[in-house]
Amino acid sequence: MVSCGWFAIPDRGYTLLAVVGIKDPVGPGVNDAVQTCLAAGITVRMVTGDNTNTIEAIAKECRILTEYGLAIEGTEFCSRSLDQMKEIIHKIQVMAQSSPSDNHILVTHLKNMFKEVVAVTGDGTNDAPALHKADIGLAMGIARIGV
Repeated sequence: MVSCGWFAIPDRGYTLLAVVGIKDPVGPGVNDAVQTCLAAGITVRMVTGDNTNTIEAIAKECRILTEYGLAIEGTEFCSRSLDQMKEIIHKIQVMAQSSPSDNHILVTHLKNMFKEVVAVTGDGTNDAPALHKADIGLAMGIARIGV
């Protein structure tokens, strides 16, 4: 038994009944939109706070993450020196488990180090710092989240 405050939970004798997997499919038109951007010479990066494995799978499905691209976690990117960032920043196609600060740092370095024109889309208040720093900020879902 494992004691949890005022009650005890048995620590054995359980039977696994099911394992459930849930997939949130890529929306219609996403793959076409990504390919249109790439054909126009736009670099598409997926930057999110979501789980690395999940985002890598979605990015591959959308053809954002290629075999030569880099998937990195926000903390790993931001823990690097400026010279190390400069070496990898153009290889980054996915940045997962990324905080608002990590996103802001990525946008700042793309603009300052490489003089890139940076566009950011976001759907939450956590995206506000990167949206504000970007040359083009596209806030989606304003009616429901109030960015």
